[in-house]
Amino acid sequence: MKQVLLLLLLGSASTAQAQLINLISTGVRVGTSAAMASRSSAGARNYVETADPRANTTDVNVTPATYRGQAYPLKRTAPGKLKTPGGEQIALQEAELQKCQEAMLADSSAAIGTPDTWARLRTSQATIARERPTWNVQPYRDEAAFYEAEAARRQHRTTPTAPATAPTAAPAVPAALPAIPPAAGH
Repeated sequence: MKQVLLLLLLGSASTAQAQLINLISTGVRVGTSAAMASRSSAGARNYVETADPRANTTDVNVTPATYRGQAYPLKRTAPGKLKTPGGEQIALQEAELQKCQEAMLADSSAAIGTPDTWARLRTSQATIARERPTWNVQPYRDEAAFYEAEAARRQHRTTPTAPATAPTAAPAVPAALPAIPPAAGH
């Protein structure tokens, strides 16, 4: 009887021990996978922040904006972050885009910019890309393109279309034609 009781006690002890080991190993596995997931997502965030900023990646200075149901990016940088090289050009670019946005929001029919404005913005974007190759100018391009498209839409809306020409009626024919005097000498 003592042997059976001892076997049962040892058997239940090994079962409890096995469950305890299983519980500990499961906890270790869950903890390890959570740590790995946290590390890999942090690594992905670091990769995005150090990746080529000219690519379409997340930029902390870009916020989405909408106008008439269409989304466009707004990239505005704190003045303290605008260091040389290219800092002055970036500030000018953002100021010009800000003027365009204010003009667009102020009046739904007012002009936003001129062809000269769009040319200045493109030149400025090229200068920024040349002077500061790691600076992401794509949001500036997208925002400027949005304003230019909105300006074209407004221009198209305000340009009067040529009136449709109604079919012209044939000239009225007099009821009686005037008599032609006979030529002399005939």
